[in-house]
Amino acid sequence: MSDSDDKIHAGFSQFKKAFRDHWENGLKGEDPSYYLLRFYSVECGLKSMYIHKKDKFHKMNSKDMPGHGHRLDCWLEALEISASEIGPPPRFILNSSINITSPREIHRSHEAWRYGVKMDPARERLLLEWFDKAEKYIKDYLQEAM
Repeated sequence: MSDSDDKIHAGFSQFKKAFRDHWENGLKGEDPSYYLLRFYSVECGLKSMYIHKKDKFHKMNSKDMPGHGHRLDCWLEALEISASEIGPPPRFILNSSINITSPREIHRSHEAWRYGVKMDPARERLLLEWFDKAEKYIKDYLQEAM
């Protein structure tokens, strides 16, 4: 079995539930572990939006979706969500001597949080504020999707 055959796939209802659950749990604290949940919440929310937009009957699952992975900017583009809706995804700066390339794209933030690599606090706050806007936008969209 190839790696692609072994991937776990999810559909609309799983992505939607993960969006809600990760967001709720991500709000329970203020440290990188909780921020990581917020990131994954927004990612799952965008993927549920994608399924709803492309397949109103929700038969599609992640196997049938583009391979954008954690690239939130690509999901925004695929969903045609303009920057005026939630603002462009912010970039961030790392406070790490081994990671000198900065600023970094938002899709790399989950790696920094997952591995414990510190970010510039002001830029990290901008990421979290953007996730708040994205969550509200996704939640509003999904309420109308049912």
